Amino acid sequence: MNILTKFFIRISSAVKNEVTKLVSLHKNTIIRWSSRMTIVLIFSSLTLLLMSWNKLPLEVPLWYSKPWGADRLAPPLCLFLLPGANFGWYIINSLISVHVTKDHLVFSQILFLSSLLVSIFSFVTLGMIIWIIS
Repeated sequence: MNILTKFFIRISSAVKNEVTKLVSLHKNTIIRWSSRMTIVLIFSSLTLLLMSWNKLPLEVPLWYSKPWGADRLAPPLCLFLLPGANFGWYIINSLISVHVTKDHLVFSQILFLSSLLVSIFSFVTLGMIIWIIS
């Protein structure tokens, strides 16, 4: 076997090992429930955004921490930051749960519940932005 084949075999076995660890965490009810709801909310955010895409103006209010005016506005494509950041937060928390807090179930549960909380806030924020524009 050449070096490239060995590399891909090693990578695939590492990915399989990570997935096995993550699946073992999902035996817990709180982790399984919050993980599923997080994924549902991410896809709901994407669906809401894509369904209202034709109705969006050229600029949408997104940066609420900036002063009133044009600084708050962003192109509609920036709205994909909300579900994208939400998905990133979920992946990071999942990796931390598998590697750092695997021996302490309560910390893994807290990480997955924080992912759920972030996805709820992200979905509500996206819904409010679209509702304000409509």
